[in-house]
Amino acid sequence: MAKSKFNLAEKLGGVSNLNTPDMQIVQIPLSQLIVNEHNFFTVEDVQELADHIALHGLFNPLTVCAAGEGKYRIVAGHRRRKALELLGRTDAPCIVKNYDGEDSEMVALIQSNLTSRELTYYEKMQAVVLLEKALRSMKERGVELPGRLRDHLAEQTNESASAVHRMQYIHKNLSPGLLDALRREQIGESVADELAHSPEKVQAEFEQRLARGETVRAQDVKAARDKPTASDGVVDAFLLRHIAKGHETALHRVLHDRQRMAAGQLIEEVRDALVFRGYMGGDSEGVQYVLTISGLEVKKPFQGKLSWSQIVQRLRGMVESGKIAPPVEEPTPEEQTLRQLDEQMQQAVVETQPAAPSIPEAPDTIITAGKGTCLPCAAWFSPNVLPPDGARIIAQDKDGFTDEGKFLGGEIDDSVVSWDEVVRWTIHPDDEAYTEPVQQAAAPQPAPVWHPYPDERPEEGQTVLTLSHNNYNRGNYAAYVYRANGWYLPEFPDDGLMTVDVRWWSAELPPEEGK
Repeated sequence: MAKSKFNLAEKLGGVSNLNTPDMQIVQIPLSQLIVNEHNFFTVEDVQELADHIALHGLFNPLTVCAAGEGKYRIVAGHRRRKALELLGRTDAPCIVKNYDGEDSEMVALIQSNLTSRELTYYEKMQAVVLLEKALRSMKERGVELPGRLRDHLAEQTNESASAVHRMQYIHKNLSPGLLDALRREQIGESVADELAHSPEKVQAEFEQRLARGETVRAQDVKAARDKPTASDGVVDAFLLRHIAKGHETALHRVLHDRQRMAAGQLIEEVRDALVFRGYMGGDSEGVQYVLTISGLEVKKPFQGKLSWSQIVQRLRGMVESGKIAPPVEEPTPEEQTLRQLDEQMQQAVVETQPAAPSIPEAPDTIITAGKGTCLPCAAWFSPNVLPPDGARIIAQDKDGFTDEGKFLGGEIDDSVVSWDEVVRWTIHPDDEAYTEPVQQAAAPQPAPVWHPYPDERPEEGQTVLTLSHNNYNRGNYAAYVYRANGWYLPEFPDDGLMTVDVRWWSAELPPEEGK
């Protein structure tokens, strides 16, 4: 048998049940009707209601209870009383009710307003809070209310249990000033919820922004809340000590070798370098943090969140600034021999190459003629001269690293080169401001003893010196035998196939005999 639904209105003798025999309508002078001090609902749009009553009459009487000294306190009908007063009426039809406690009267007041008109979010939240307080008081004095209290609140307000919980949380955690902003509808439900989940410092910041007349969005609050509440130096020190500690060598190799890649592309490699396995955390020395698949969340010594992309950017900055130093490794005798051979080769190339063409000095001004910017041949400019805003440029930093991007607002968009580190720049050939150089500078020829791979390949069975890259080393020198488009160890030329990323090879080593 299905369980019957609990009816709170019947339990209280609901104000909407006007057909029961014991209810009598009496005319009471408006002067004897007083406002209920517990009424928090707004009394607005009364003129429209007065016009409706003048045209159609008053459909529902007011609900009141005795207040002593010949006065009656309004439980339901504050707007109707004011409308009748606007129409010049001297009395109002009323139903006089007796309540067994102030809590029952409060429940009846809330019920009447929940069913009679559309409420603001603040009014519904207040209804939930005061209704909960009244129902708890009724339970304490022995009134039986079966089931969960939150379910009763949800039923009375016609909201879901989760929506009721959200209202309770906002009311409990939002500052008084922000609650008032919600009441005045300066902020809405979603903004109020984000602020309620924010620390006091963030709430105080947005109180000031609202006072200045700014418009506040939920995403603005979330961004401010998730930003670490500590200086960049503190955050970097925290990452260096608790995240990067013990992994400095691997991080340096990954971040240094992949400096051209965007932070998002580096996430997987940095995780591997940190021996990341989906979760790492700490709770010692006053430090509480969690490192998950989505990023870093710190509880102490500061509060805030960093995405993996932000973590990579900070770690890369520490590599570039030298806080994460390059690994100090003693080369093996074989590596030392190969590197000496490479140095000799490079020196031979330098001695045989013609002198590199000089680069024109960076001018102090940019000449403008007609449409766009007219640049002299192969013109490089100093950072004293700013590029046209929106121009696509090529920039070089103090370490000789070159990258390209669009110059916007004093920075180079989509580039890892920061403008404050640029030593020279020029207009990108694809930009409309670029002027084709009159005389093209001769490009330096590649070293004759080094051959680019796979554009040029060794002879079948030839043993050569190779220069390859991997995730951890920028330059890796080794001797391999080239066979069937693959690289084999010299000591195992038939089954010692290696997976290597060969970029260059040198034919200084003679071909193997009989291979």
